[in-house]
Amino acid sequence: MKRPQQRGRKPEKKSAQVIPIRRQIDAKPKKATKKPSQVDRVTAAKFKFEARRFRGQSRQKKIILLSLVSSFVVLLLLVLATLVTPMLAVEKIKLTGLNKVPQKAVMAAVKANLGKPLPLVNQQEIADQLSKFKLIESISIISELPHTLHIAIAERQPIAIVDVAGASVLYDAAAVNLGAATYKDKYPRVLINDDPKNSKAFGLAIDVLLALPYELLNRVAVIDAKTKDDVRLQLRGYSAQLIVWGDSSQGTLKSKVLAALIANQKQSDRVTYDVSSPSAPVVRYR
Repeated sequence: MKRPQQRGRKPEKKSAQVIPIRRQIDAKPKKATKKPSQVDRVTAAKFKFEARRFRGQSRQKKIILLSLVSSFVVLLLLVLATLVTPMLAVEKIKLTGLNKVPQKAVMAAVKANLGKPLPLVNQQEIADQLSKFKLIESISIISELPHTLHIAIAERQPIAIVDVAGASVLYDAAAVNLGAATYKDKYPRVLINDDPKNSKAFGLAIDVLLALPYELLNRVAVIDAKTKDDVRLQLRGYSAQLIVWGDSSQGTLKSKVLAALIANQKQSDRVTYDVSSPSAPVVRYR
């Protein structure tokens, strides 16, 4: 049996539920974030390491560059100070090695270097200032800080006597005339007929003398080098021992062989030592 409807009242309709747009958007499920793989992590770590290393290298380069610039500035200031100020000026000149050359004359020749900064002292200029002294063979300069210039001089040493125009003259190995010889000079007398400066025989004789042992050099009285293939020497003493040297080849070997032969003979023996062929030396009695 149907239930009578009530008058004046309409039946209720179910209304649709409205969901706001924002809620709909928020309600959408979020996509899951992808976790970084191991390769990505290694790459990121490597990038960070390289970035730190680059910054470190840049900092190190800046430090090195700053150090170089500072060093250059300090060096420049030091050079300017030594050249402009009297900080390293020459106040004293010390001469050594002088025996035959007058020291006062040498000092007068080099006194122009007083007051000059030590770094600007030129050895060639000093050599030119001393070139007029023929007894000076070579020089070397030593800066003794802060104000001393040391000039070490090597004088020429006589090695032989040569008769020139009836006078006995001392000569060194470079054929430089060192003045008249006296009776006290015990140097070998070289027998030549021409000027030592232009004489091949003199040069040959000097080569032989320089090859001799030092203790034997003082015993040589005469050396005859008129021919290049037959150089002969005579030793001091009444026995007048002779040495046949031959040519200038094998000088060192000849010197050693000659020293051995002389050691086995008395200075009073009148003998001739022939070392012209050092592999077959001969001692002949006279």
